Parts: sequence; C-alpha cells; structure tokens
Amino acid sequence: MSTLIVATIISTASMIAVAVLILNRKLRRLRSMLRRQERHVWEAHNIFRVLQGGAPLPVPGGWAASTDLLGEALRTVTARSPRLVVELGSGLSTLVIAAALRSSGSGRLISIDAEESYAALTRAQLEQHGLQQWAQVRVAALKPLEFEGVTRPWYDTAVLDDLAAIDLLLVDGPPTLLRADIRYPSLPFFWRRLTAGAVVLLDDAARAAERSIAKRWQQSFPQARFDYLRYEKGALRVTLPH
Repeated sequence: MSTLIVATIISTASMIAVAVLILNRKLRRLRSMLRRQERHVWEAHNIFRVLQGGAPLPVPGGWAASTDLLGEALRTVTARSPRLVVELGSGLSTLVIAAALRSSGSGRLISIDAEESYAALTRAQLEQHGLQQWAQVRVAALKPLEFEGVTRPWYDTAVLDDLAAIDLLLVDGPPTLLRADIRYPSLPFFWRRLTAGAVVLLDDAARAAERSIAKRWQQSFPQARFDYLRYEKGALRVTLPH
C-alpha cells in the first residue's frame, strides 16, 4: 500500500472522528435544550396549578421519572384500570399514579422505598395533593439477598410478602449506586405475584446494566412480550400473557 493511500485513509478517518465528535456535542446541546424547555413547560403548569388552588408537582427527570415514562404509566392505568399497582422507588411517579387511580375511581398503589426519609417526603406530598387514600408508601430496607446464586442488596422481602395479584409493576429502584444490576430480582421475585396480562415497566432501560437485565429477563420469561420504549432514559415494557 502506497504512502499516499495510507495518508488518505488516515486523513479520512481523522475527518470522520472529528465529524462524530462535533455531532455528539450538538446532540448533547440539543438534549440539554430540550430538557430546559421541558422544565419551562412543567413549571408553567405548576404556576397555573398554584393559581387555581392546587399544589406544585416535583420536577421530573434526574432521579425522578421523566415525563415520557410518567405518560406511559398514565396510559397503562387508564387502559387497564389496575386493582393493584406496585412501585419500587417512590417519588413523583407515586403522585402521578395515585392521581390516575383517583381519576379512574378504583385501584390502589403500594410504593416501596429503601429510605425512610424519601418515604416520608413522598407521604407528605401525597397528603399535600389529597392522594393519601390511593397510595401507601412502605419502607423496605436493603438487605443482602441471595438470588440465583448471586448475593446482592435488595428490598427486605418480608415487607413484600403480602403483595399479590399485581396488575402493574413499576421498577425505578433500588438506586444503582450500590450495584449496577441491583434491579435484576424485581421480575423473578414478582413473576408469580403478577396477574395474567399484567404490565411491568423498567425505567432507565437505556443503561448497559438495565439492557443486560432485560436480556436475562427475556431468556427466563420467553412467554412474555418485551418492548423497548425509546424514551429519554429508555424504558422496557414487559406484558404478561393472558
């Protein structure tokens, strides 16, 4: 291969690398701009809520669920009228689901949190919005759990033992700081506690750990339908067979 050809290949590769770098920067700026715009819309909605005598809602995104996942949860509640919803990780989604249940006139939400401080905050917000009768927030501390030969921190199962006939399960916890695949036990643990046709939503499904979890779930439960939702942080929707 001649020196000229090698130089041309190197030059072309360099230009492609620079173009990719510029494109990635533009995409990051675009995402940042969209998040700021989303927050302006959300806060404008909050201002009108307060002016009409309501209470403001927490800001979505970051640790909280993004608006697209909240919308998915709302549509699921509206379409399926679940009798029991279980949520791993409390917060803004707790308020939204409880409000959706109130609008439908039936159903109950049990939200599980690993920290009393977060649970107390969510309970206070439920009361502030008059939603306490539609949702209960339980504290299940993280404990070492041996599951399928692997020990990882997960919720104290004693707090979850009475949960059965679940129509909708939202998995947005535990936080992944302690272990990347900390949310893996969620579907295996609750599988036999879910109703026919139940829906499971896994947040943050764009992350590598959650993609790996989704693949393992699909191998373990091939009878279910798995749909990846291209939301801001990615989401996985698992639908059980009827």
